[in-house]
Amino acid sequence: MGSWTRPSCKCCTSRPVQPLVALELSEDINMETKRWLMFRIQAEKTAGGAELMVHPGEDDDGNMLLVSASRHVLLRTAEVLGLYKLYKDGSMISFSYRDRRNFENSDNIDEFLTLAERQFIVLRTLENIKAVDEKYIPGYPTKSLYPGEAIFNRLQKTKLLHAFYPLHHEEMLNELESHWYSHRKLTLQPIDSICRYYGGSIAMYFSFLEFFTCSLAPMAIFGTMVFALSMGTVDKCILFSVFNIIWSTVIMELWKRHSFVLAYTWGTLQMNSQFEEPRMGYKGPMGTNPITHRRQPYYPTWKRKVKIWLVSVPVLCLFLAFSLYGMFIFLRLEAWVKALYSENEDCWGCMLYIPGILHTLCITALNVCYKEIAEVLTEWENHRLESSFQNHLTVKVLVFRFVNCFSALFYISFYLQDLELLRKKLASLLILTQIINQFIETLLPYFYKTLIGKETGLKNCAVENAPEIDKIKPQGQKTTFPGMFDEYMELFVQFGYVSLFSCIYPLSAILIILNNITEIRTDALKLCHLFRKPFISPAANIGVWQTAFETIGFLSVITNCLLISISPQVKEYCAENNVTSNSVLIWAIGVEHALLAIKIILAFVIPDIPQWVKLKIDRVEYQSLQALKHKLFEEGKGFGGEVEEKEGWQGGITWPDSADSSLHASNRQLNLL
Repeated sequence: MGSWTRPSCKCCTSRPVQPLVALELSEDINMETKRWLMFRIQAEKTAGGAELMVHPGEDDDGNMLLVSASRHVLLRTAEVLGLYKLYKDGSMISFSYRDRRNFENSDNIDEFLTLAERQFIVLRTLENIKAVDEKYIPGYPTKSLYPGEAIFNRLQKTKLLHAFYPLHHEEMLNELESHWYSHRKLTLQPIDSICRYYGGSIAMYFSFLEFFTCSLAPMAIFGTMVFALSMGTVDKCILFSVFNIIWSTVIMELWKRHSFVLAYTWGTLQMNSQFEEPRMGYKGPMGTNPITHRRQPYYPTWKRKVKIWLVSVPVLCLFLAFSLYGMFIFLRLEAWVKALYSENEDCWGCMLYIPGILHTLCITALNVCYKEIAEVLTEWENHRLESSFQNHLTVKVLVFRFVNCFSALFYISFYLQDLELLRKKLASLLILTQIINQFIETLLPYFYKTLIGKETGLKNCAVENAPEIDKIKPQGQKTTFPGMFDEYMELFVQFGYVSLFSCIYPLSAILIILNNITEIRTDALKLCHLFRKPFISPAANIGVWQTAFETIGFLSVITNCLLISISPQVKEYCAENNVTSNSVLIWAIGVEHALLAIKIILAFVIPDIPQWVKLKIDRVEYQSLQALKHKLFEEGKGFGGEVEEKEGWQGGITWPDSADSSLHASNRQLNLL
């Protein structure tokens, strides 16, 4: 059985090696390919390697590789990636290897870099291993390589690399579980611990879920009070609508402030974007990138646009037609059931809810079906970058989900103007959808935890004394983590129900709070036990979802004003006082504009970035500018100072010695270019 390869730096050889990433090759992998891959992983960068440490797995003839990294490689790559870390003066600045002694905990790599960051660094390092002079994959003469091609992308495309994934740290995972979902107290989540273990994107989602759930408490309390008050329905709707509009504005502005604080604390707020590598599924004839001068696939933009406008958009319209057709069937069935019940009062009253239940099931089925088709279409469109792929997928699904979930409510509100039917429909959507989600997200994980967990418990004694590789293999047998898309979409729909129509059904906030309290624990349980540990990149915010939530907030102003204007009490008042419908419409538009003005004023009054964070960022930028001026002045006089160069990193990047570490951000961007 093999052992870990030695790191290139002698000072890192004495510490025990912690495996960070596992690579599973195909079952019938050629051993020549495995040896070549191990060589490229552990070779120096000047020879086209990654300078990582690699272990052959269970034995030299197996199909698994374990990968780790030395302290020097982790720190050097952290500088290339531009990770922001805590400096000795309390500021978060871009890490500089030459100035590493002035960063907090830089001598303790486990404290300085989180587990998620170390695994992300290994991922980026592996992805940057390029073919040098190989014409084909060793052991497979028919599988060609071109100079500069990313080896791991090629291995995945040819199915020679089955999977690679970050590994769990059992002790850290157990500690995280004990503070996250294993206890029964309804305490706040350990967000910083989640960030250290899983990464910024996961932690940002759970922080937003917690923030959104807590922010619903004022809405639930106020809704209950309004529901119980002995005042007219119109007065209740007006009072609740105004509170609703202010609430939706304030919580999104406060969330932006909170997310800025989190991102600054985690060191992701000021990270500069780099040139993204083409995603693994990107296909096309080989060409030369005009920016990086690397050989990469090229696919014409006009072909992608043709696919989008002539195929993807018509498919979206087709599914929207299905959704609207299902809505009209529901309305006809609703009218038929009402007529049947009025003629036969001996019928069960519960049959009145059957149309709403069937329509909710139809909505859920269409949501699942279209998401699968949207993923296939977006993959077929052949987007070059992962960010572009995710944005197009999100827009497709958001548009369909909005129409599918809210079209019936809008039709009932503003065409039929049947507020009683709207209230019943909204209640059925909230209750039935949450029952379905709780069954999928609570009962299934519970059965997995109890039934499969018992089987795992019986093996604990055997696994405890088993080789390390036997503890790693079960992690690869789990399902690949699907990402947080569905979870964000669920929160988006919840926010829409609350902000758009809760003035008709004030108890909706209470139902969502009860659902989300369980949601936090079930999502945590699934992440820890049902899926593989994912690679997570640093995140500064919730991305495109922020815009989606804010858009719903603006729409809520329009819907709430129109709902008040079409209420039966307003119509009765207008009839008694000879007020025309045009006057009511003008009044509603005027109130709507006034509330929009209040909403915009609130958005400007509440600053996005807290003052203390802004001061720290401005201070670092000022120091960077002064350091740059000083360096340019010294170079102009011919006093360049000492320069230490480390060749071979990131395709021949040079590492300049800077007198001030705050100058490193500018140097890093120039080096990448």
